[in-house]
Amino acid sequence: MSVYHIPVMASQCLDYLKLQPGAVYVDATLGAAGHSLAMLRACPGIRLYGFDRDPEAIQEARAALGDDQTRCELIQAPFSSLRSQLALRKIAAIDGILFDLGVSSHQLDEAGRGFSFDRNAALDMRMDRGQILTAAALVNGAETGELARIFREYGEERGAAKIARAIEKARSAAPLESTGELARVIESVAGSGSRDSLKTKLRVFQALRIAVNGELSELRAALHDAIMMLRPGGRAVVISYHSLEDRIVKHMFRDAAKGCQCPPRQMLCSCGQKPLLKVLTARPVSASQHEVSSNPRSRGAKLRAAEKLPEMP
Repeated sequence: MSVYHIPVMASQCLDYLKLQPGAVYVDATLGAAGHSLAMLRACPGIRLYGFDRDPEAIQEARAALGDDQTRCELIQAPFSSLRSQLALRKIAAIDGILFDLGVSSHQLDEAGRGFSFDRNAALDMRMDRGQILTAAALVNGAETGELARIFREYGEERGAAKIARAIEKARSAAPLESTGELARVIESVAGSGSRDSLKTKLRVFQALRIAVNGELSELRAALHDAIMMLRPGGRAVVISYHSLEDRIVKHMFRDAAKGCQCPPRQMLCSCGQKPLLKVLTARPVSASQHEVSSNPRSRGAKLRAAEKLPEMP
């Protein structure tokens, strides 16, 4: 089994999901169906819906699931559309949902997708190749200030403005069309061959990928809908791989568990919002050293889980 097919923290996911026969679950990030397969085999009686906007991932999942796919409906759609997609299937509530965020190892390893700076390819970075916006269009068409904002907010890159100006200078001579060309522009600012240079390229490529695919807004929308669709006792489990994702999950879980959103100095609640969740992970759960050694993708992964509370009067 390749690393791509090894699901991150599978046993922990199963523990937190508490699968029950006859219940409805969602794998919001299907990928190669590693988590879905683990869920179906741990509790064969569940009803499972798997989402992925990448048609190649859907094909990969079908092959990985084999005969088990008869118990799992695969849906090619972004997970931000899970409410509407499930409504089409007469599903109004769910008993659990799993998000394994970030770009898959398969997408990183496939040179033609343009996700990685160490594999020269067209600047693409689309998870769904049917969408119009590509990394090349963004790099060559966005204003310098907008590029700097993307690198700063989505990549947490301190040299965002310098790199954006270097891109503006380079593209004025000729459009940047490949990952190699972009990497060389970044190196003109950050240098090459050092650990710091490597981290800078990682941050800039991450920022572009997030912007091209609208990953953070997708996550906020999907997690909100997931929380609202969970039945009492239902659980949401999220695995994230960088601080921006983890921060969103942490804050959304915290706010849903808090209930009232009125200012702290306000004596009486006027918003009327009741607590919706109980957070099950006071701190994010990390993969064991043994798992990291056998599955490098689990390095740095953080798992958070929460349970839907009964409706309050």
